[in-house]
Amino acid sequence: MPSKAVPRTVGDFILYYYAKLVIAPSAGETGNYRFIMDRYKRLKSGEIQISSYDREIEKLAQQPGVCVFCGKQGKTVLTEVVPRKLGGPVGIHNLVHACQRCADSKGDKNLLDWWCNILGRDIEDLPRIPAGLFLKLAYEKHCVGFGLRRRCEDICHIWHGDQGS
Repeated sequence: MPSKAVPRTVGDFILYYYAKLVIAPSAGETGNYRFIMDRYKRLKSGEIQISSYDREIEKLAQQPGVCVFCGKQGKTVLTEVVPRKLGGPVGIHNLVHACQRCADSKGDKNLLDWWCNILGRDIEDLPRIPAGLFLKLAYEKHCVGFGLRRRCEDICHIWHGDQGS
């Protein structure tokens, strides 16, 4: 959960968690609150931007046969980060490699609901690639749908942008 310094809107949640789950680990600053808040503020001001999908797609291409969720090596299947039935787009930017067990477990569930509420894992343990793709998809969705300023109290609700979905 972001500190009280982070407003409770969909856009703020996305930018905060992007700074925390994507930028900080990539910079070797995992858990560095000062660094995370600095990057969050820089994202919010427009000084820096959310990167394109290329980084995650490139990392996926470098890890064939590795499940992005559990790290298990072996046969993998393509799994949608945001299932189409939940409004996820068609495209390589919405696909990750997952072992059959993780793919079956996730199925058509919302990524964050599956990770946090069904598996009982902490949002901070969500691997970088699916976290990055999910946050970019959510940001794009809410930019187009004008939902970035909607109030939000829980990261698990950012895909739908309200507390009831």
